[in-house]
Amino acid sequence: MDIQQILNVTPESLVTWVGVLEGDLGNLPDSVREARLSNQLAILQSKPIGVQMKIHSEVAAKYLPSLIALYRERDQVISSASTLINNISDSPYFVRFLRTPGGDGIAALQTKRAAASINQINTTFNADSVAEIFQFLGTLLLLQGVQDVAPEEKAILLRHLPTCERKFEGRLASETAGRCIALLSDDPYMRPMMQEVKRVLEKPLEECGGPGCARRVQENGAELSQCSRCKSAVYCGVDHQKAAWAKHKPTCFAPTF
Repeated sequence: MDIQQILNVTPESLVTWVGVLEGDLGNLPDSVREARLSNQLAILQSKPIGVQMKIHSEVAAKYLPSLIALYRERDQVISSASTLINNISDSPYFVRFLRTPGGDGIAALQTKRAAASINQINTTFNADSVAEIFQFLGTLLLLQGVQDVAPEEKAILLRHLPTCERKFEGRLASETAGRCIALLSDDPYMRPMMQEVKRVLEKPLEECGGPGCARRVQENGAELSQCSRCKSAVYCGVDHQKAAWAKHKPTCFAPTF
């Protein structure tokens, strides 16, 4: 394998490792795809945040439907597809996709997979994998809620997640497991913090993106206007849309959904 294949991180290279674009990879097992994808994601995380967000946004805009299709097909709690989706879940494209029919039931599906794998998670998975599993689940539960989660699967996780918290105390795995406990149990002490995180994730879709503006409606009471290209940013008027364009342009892509 050419080292440049790993070092040159692009939206296309990331989805190629997952299997959306096959290139010359053939029938690689998902464990190999996951390892090589993780290498590229580590390289991407060393780059400036603007570069990261540009690539995350382009992957989400162009490939989310295909990534979600692969995620649904691969019946594991963690896979190359879930890893890449988790990494782009901070994108407004992802938040908007979860509101479309294509995003229906993803939180419930990931909860089911986590409940089915909880003994393995608590005994054989390393801290990094556990953190990724529950970071992804926590984001999904935060954005989609728990109303579609099966009661028996919720009960399994609430019974076993404290073990995970204790095992990885002081590490991200413990923090993300605790976040899932709070969301599944609707912990009143954690609720305000969870609501604020949700507001931040949803902000690009619900608050004007103009400099210093947080309007949720136009001055005349009409709904905010949507960016006609990406459909993942909103504005209270033309002036604020123009003022925000230089910042918004690098992450503005025409979505496939």
